[in-house]
Amino acid sequence: AFSRSTCKPTTANQPVNRQYQFKGITTLTDGLKGNRNYKTGRWIAFYRNDMDVTIDLKEPTEISSLAFTTNVEKGDWTFDVRGVTVEVSDDGKNFTKVFEESYPAMKETDRNGLYDHKITLKPVTTRYVHVVGLSERSIPEWHGGKGNAGFLFVDEITIE
Repeated sequence: AFSRSTCKPTTANQPVNRQYQFKGITTLTDGLKGNRNYKTGRWIAFYRNDMDVTIDLKEPTEISSLAFTTNVEKGDWTFDVRGVTVEVSDDGKNFTKVFEESYPAMKETDRNGLYDHKITLKPVTTRYVHVVGLSERSIPEWHGGKGNAGFLFVDEITIE
């Protein structure tokens, strides 16, 4: 799906998990969506740190929404995002927060599969978009991997 962020320069501010790095951070803006299989190379993973990326839209661009999809497979220690922050900047140095939300830990009854996160923003003109998706730092008590970090798999960040 083509969006304002497709093929734009994308910087990882925290490392991508080496085991599931594939083509690296540009996977998040290559226009290619992943399916349920997180091992195809369309998804990249974050582990013990967050999805923390800065996308350079190359010129001042009006944006009003941001979306990304996570791939959840709880048996494989792969969980949904725990929170999202979006910041914007004209110079890539001074950022203003335009969105912040936290999500509860996953329950045993939550489904596996793809989770779409769609964020509506008050329209703003910006060049740089900084997105942080918090990974699961401590798997909940009900899970066999409780207390360990969980993986966060993301396939694409679309900005409109």
